[in-house]
Amino acid sequence: MSIRYRFLAVGLVGVLAVAAAGCPRAETSKPPGPSPAVTAKRDEPRVASRASGLRMVHGIRVLSLAGTPEEMGRRHGELLGEDVRWVVGAVIRGSVAPEAEGRREFIGRVKEMEKWLPESWKRELRALASSAAVDYWELVALQLFGDVERAQLCSSFAVFGRATAGGECIVGRNFDYWYEDVARRASVIIDYRPAGAHRFVTLSWAGVINGWTLMNDRGIVAANNTSYSGGVNSLQGLSTCFMLRKIAEQAASVAEGIELVQKTPRACSTNLIIAGGEPPAAAVVEYDHERLVVRQAKDDYVLATNSFVRLGQEEVVEPEYGRYAVLGGLIRANYGKIDRAMNFAGAPGVPIESINLHSALLFPRDLTFRAAMGQVPACRGSYAWFRMTPTGVVSAEPDAARTTSK
Repeated sequence: MSIRYRFLAVGLVGVLAVAAAGCPRAETSKPPGPSPAVTAKRDEPRVASRASGLRMVHGIRVLSLAGTPEEMGRRHGELLGEDVRWVVGAVIRGSVAPEAEGRREFIGRVKEMEKWLPESWKRELRALASSAAVDYWELVALQLFGDVERAQLCSSFAVFGRATAGGECIVGRNFDYWYEDVARRASVIIDYRPAGAHRFVTLSWAGVINGWTLMNDRGIVAANNTSYSGGVNSLQGLSTCFMLRKIAEQAASVAEGIELVQKTPRACSTNLIIAGGEPPAAAVVEYDHERLVVRQAKDDYVLATNSFVRLGQEEVVEPEYGRYAVLGGLIRANYGKIDRAMNFAGAPGVPIESINLHSALLFPRDLTFRAAMGQVPACRGSYAWFRMTPTGVVSAEPDAARTTSK
């Protein structure tokens, strides 16, 4: 089934029912492990190494990549090549463009967007394509197909200051998309240490070098939410997911992240959330190919789904229904008491459970995060604790649940 068809099908379902106020606590069930073909080392959550490698932490694969673009791409392919080939086949040849003629047209659009990628990312993709034995253009298509085909349904929020119990910034994120089988087999946390850039983590799939939920070593979080409420879309600009990676690699503050978006040619309509822990701050950058507006946090919180709230409108118009309203209601009902134990990301009515591929809570003050991935719906699985350290991503248990305050 094509992405466009499935998007129409989801639209027919209508808006999710608003859940009652309240916040679910952590789930205890464990997500399934990787596919049998994967050979990651198991249960070594405190192994620390600067070298590239693949291991299991809380049943989730963590891929560590370090060095030059060529070194990172090559190791990615060496360690996850079988899954990379499978993902490219399932997404590009199996769904987006299964027929040869349609695939040629699709790759033509991909080539237009590829022109806007920095050479360093192209070098990484070339090395990955060679190492994993996949076609370069189909691999590039895997990075860009969300913008080329315009299909993604997500939600995100950030609370801080007066809204939280300790004043720290807490970010929630749901990646709601199709390709449930891909999420089950190929979900991975990539721990990136690129030469000459900020270290960052991305919740991604094997073969995807950008991703949808990212946090860097300065505590800057970035996540995208495709907008379907109008806007000018174009292939002439940087794709949404690579905009996230640009922020992760270069920004040391929320203001710097916003400035990067403002100065970068943009492709498609997006609500992009940027948040940080020191000082705690957050904003949503609403943009399309031609316009941009920064929606600053009001009352120390901000949230985004798949509609513009400010862009192209005379005043702020917040949806009074659906996921946006559920999130807003939860935040207001728990205002001043929100802490790390509260899981608004997984609250009923927030994720689209039938296509919830990953769900996360991020705590940029101490580079800690919780991630649920590898099963569908992810939000009904275990939200495992992780922390970024100078030597790699490790298990954050047992002390990460404590809300930190100054």
